[in-house]
Amino acid sequence: MVFTETKGIKLAHFENLLQHRKAISHFVTTRHGGVTELTYGTFNLSLNQTDNPNSVLENRQRLANALGIKPTDFVFPIQVHGTNILRVFEEDRSKGALTNDDAFSNVDGFIANTKGLCIVSMAADCVPIVLFDPINKAIGVAHSGWKGTVLQIPAYLVRAMQREFSSNPNDLIVGVGPSGGPCCYEVGQDVIDEVASKFDIDSVIIRRDGKTVFDLWEANRITLIESGIKPQNIEISGVCTICQNHNFFSARRGDDGRFAAGVLLL
Repeated sequence: MVFTETKGIKLAHFENLLQHRKAISHFVTTRHGGVTELTYGTFNLSLNQTDNPNSVLENRQRLANALGIKPTDFVFPIQVHGTNILRVFEEDRSKGALTNDDAFSNVDGFIANTKGLCIVSMAADCVPIVLFDPINKAIGVAHSGWKGTVLQIPAYLVRAMQREFSSNPNDLIVGVGPSGGPCCYEVGQDVIDEVASKFDIDSVIIRRDGKTVFDLWEANRITLIESGIKPQNIEISGVCTICQNHNFFSARRGDDGRFAAGVLLL
């Protein structure tokens, strides 16, 4: 990933998606540059947390300014750790952007092919996934925590792109964003048992120094490849939100804030 700063907002970007900057704009936010009233880290973008809603809306305004769009161009979800991927249209512009009252609930991913509509996924240790179809000019985002990873939500995202936009998985470009990494994302036996039902346990569960960690990045990469994505089209951020907590919110570290990953067609 590479970092930029625009109008005081520090953003991270996937290098593979930056190669398509004439067609899309994408981002992963950090915890800096906003006005929210959390103990540490001011750029919370979630209205679901114990934060002043007006401060969150100011942060969304600042993000929009940095992207050169309006806050009403965003579509924000209410995520539930499931596999529901929803296609959004022009009439859905602004849903969840200014209030949760009109946000799509029971959703963990969006796809779209409407220009200027910025679809967003929220995270704080879960894996944000950003996807682009450069042939059919369509985009997708998803939220993949350990539950979504075990449920293989990337496969649902790819199938939704195939169904709605006739996307060929071979063409899709994917960024797997900052999250709890294989260095730090410890899990218990209950999670290990669920992981073992879907993955070769030795490929995604690491045991060292008396700890057991779940490699979310590798598990999601495996699912993407099994869904037809070329390995060379997948970029793993390599940024752990737990040990790089100074830049990204981490629920494991006790943070109440959430950062965002998003993409829009230009």
